Amino acid sequence: MPTGSLTRRQLVAAGAVGAVLAGAGGLGLWARGTAQAAYLRPPGAQDEAHLLARCDRCQRCVQACPYDLVQPRPLTLDFPTVGTPELLFKNGYCDFCMKCVEACPTGALSADAPTADDIGVAKVISDACVAWDWGGCTVCVDRCPVDSAITLDEHGRPHVDEGLCDGCGLCEMVCPAPSLRAYNAATAEKGIYVVSRQSEAAALPGALTSAELEAARTVLAAGGSHATEKGGRHE
Repeated sequence: MPTGSLTRRQLVAAGAVGAVLAGAGGLGLWARGTAQAAYLRPPGAQDEAHLLARCDRCQRCVQACPYDLVQPRPLTLDFPTVGTPELLFKNGYCDFCMKCVEACPTGALSADAPTADDIGVAKVISDACVAWDWGGCTVCVDRCPVDSAITLDEHGRPHVDEGLCDGCGLCEMVCPAPSLRAYNAATAEKGIYVVSRQSEAAALPGALTSAELEAARTVLAAGGSHATEKGGRHE
């Protein structure tokens, strides 16, 4: 079973809520009224309301991902999202192969959505990034597959060009911070994380603290989106 997969009981619960809501009108109106979160979704997600309205929690996108990145959201208090797909960059990063989109039978993921080549944006975490405190670490800069999306400032600290970053997650996956420093409970594990462009975290300028990341990464920004001019994508 892929990492983070739902248990049988959670699948039944997710299916039940989907069936109830579908019977009330195909999830549409209800989902649009309650999509107030900003989770990091796979390529091809239009926005939170659209995904919740169309996703039937079938898990085909989870099964199709060759890198084990797409995972069903677990059973949480945010119950309408249970079983819907989100990205976790623990075992790999997204190369936009679009297999998740191809596997989706409902149109919840679509090749013509803005996220088809722009999943989100990486945010440096100032109190967790090794380079921010000590200097010398250049792993995210060296490994970033999009030219100049991550560069070093005059202090040797990573800076993300939010117009170039496509949110592929390679920087988050390879960040060596957990093995290079000891953490306390108030500090994020990684020194860089990808967040949804629709989140409040994406709308905040520059690096974030761990507390800012925790408070804003899944909160929908005012207006529902954070648009930037995009350049660069994986070939």
